[in-house]
This record gives sequence, C-alpha cells and structure tokens, in this order.
Amino acid sequence: MSAGISITSLINDSKEILPLSDIYCLLTNVLGKKKEFLYSHPEYALSPDETKRWQEYKSRRLEGEPCAYIIGYQEFFSLLFKVNKYTMIPRPETELLVEEVMRLKPASLLDVGTGCGNIAVTLKYHNKQCAVIAVDISEDALLVARENAGSLLGENNITFIESDYFTNVPAQAFDVIVSNPPYVISEEISTLQKEIREYEPLIALDGGGDGLDAYRLIIGKGRQFLKEGGRLVLEIDKRLIDGISSLALKNSYIIKKTVCDLSGRERMMVLETKS
Repeated sequence: MSAGISITSLINDSKEILPLSDIYCLLTNVLGKKKEFLYSHPEYALSPDETKRWQEYKSRRLEGEPCAYIIGYQEFFSLLFKVNKYTMIPRPETELLVEEVMRLKPASLLDVGTGCGNIAVTLKYHNKQCAVIAVDISEDALLVARENAGSLLGENNITFIESDYFTNVPAQAFDVIVSNPPYVISEEISTLQKEIREYEPLIALDGGGDGLDAYRLIIGKGRQFLKEGGRLVLEIDKRLIDGISSLALKNSYIIKKTVCDLSGRERMMVLETKS
C-alpha cells in the first residue's frame, strides 16, 4: 500500500480480509478521528506516518491480536477503559452485571477479580456514594485498574487490593459482591478463538477441570463477606448453572434469578444470603 491512499480505497482494499468493525476501530485510532469522519471525508488521503501505522495495526490484527489490545482501550458502558495483555477485554455481556448492581443501589460493594476495573469503576461512576473495594491477584492488572479509576473517577475513589480472591480482604460485610470469574473448562481452552487463547490472560479464563473452581471459592468464602440479605452477582456460563446452583444451596444462598443476554443465553446469576 502506497502513501496517500484514500479512506475509501483503504476500506475497499481491506474489507475482504478484515471485518468492517475492525477496520473502523483501527482506522479511527490511526487518524485520531471519530467514525463519522470516515463517512464524511471518504477522499481523505493518509499521510506517510498514518499509512505506516495502519499497516502495522492491520498486520497485528491479521495475526490474531484483538483490536482492543492494538489500540489500547475498550469501551464499556459508554466509558473508555485502558486494557493490555494483563487484563481481559470487557465484553458487552458483562454490562448485565453492572445493570443489575445499579438496580440494587448498594452502599458497599466488593468486586472480585477486577481486571481492568471496568465493573468497579463503572459502578462507582454511577453511584458515587457506594464504598467500593476491588481485588485481583495480578499486580499488573491492578496497575491498569488504578489508572482507569484515576482517569474516570479522580483520586480517592476505589480501594484496590492485591489479593487471591478474599485472602487480603479486610473483615467486613458488603451489600453486594460482584464477579466475572474465570469459567472456561481447562481442556476447552485450546478450542477458543486464537485472539482469546493466545492473547488474553490465562488466569482470567481457566476455571479448572469442571469450570467451577472460582465459583467454589467465591460462593463458599464470599458468604462471610456478605450482609444478611446481601447479594452475590455472578457472570456465568449456562452449562455451569446446575453446578453453581448446587454450590449456592449448599452455602445457604437463595437463588434470586438468572438473566439471559441478547442471544438468549443464561449469562448472570443473582444469589442472596439467608440465615
């Protein structure tokens, strides 16, 4: 591709090998423009520097690297979150958890496995009075989460703790515990899309031999960190519903509801503590 190619030509040359959504994502970042610019200035010719950067981005995407890692951020609940190889890329389905917790209007919340902080930061952004603690075992992920909190919320907003689940969480009872835990069955990780299995952090994917390792910890140990009548809001895989339900009943929770995503797949479960 030579320097000076127009937006129209670039899109036409690339749409056979990349989805249009990927092209728009990468190209708007290359140009530092919004998507509307691509529509209103189809004749715009890329500069040599822009052309070089586009070629690099396109090559990385064709190798399988996700767009979010290439450009360094992902939109979630209309907010932009920095992401990198140490954090999972926020998915639209996870917005279901945020919507559910927002309806509950908790005064205190614990986010287990915060990653880039998208759940905790979004909830704090929309409920500034809520006292939020967010934990992750990865120090590198927490660095990203803190940066996102700082840029979107300012200082003194969320307490971040490096912790293997509840290990370092101060003894207290929360209104809500929320988590999008690892739930991919170990032997199925090799069958995931290349952009997931080779780029996203394994620790955030691998749910163990039956996919329930994280749920055992969160449902079991989380009970002592919830108030009576407190809620545990979990992202799930529908194949694990029976196993999660069994764990919930064993640990004295009421199964309040499950919620489906737009494709009709069960994606979220809400549990409530009972005496």
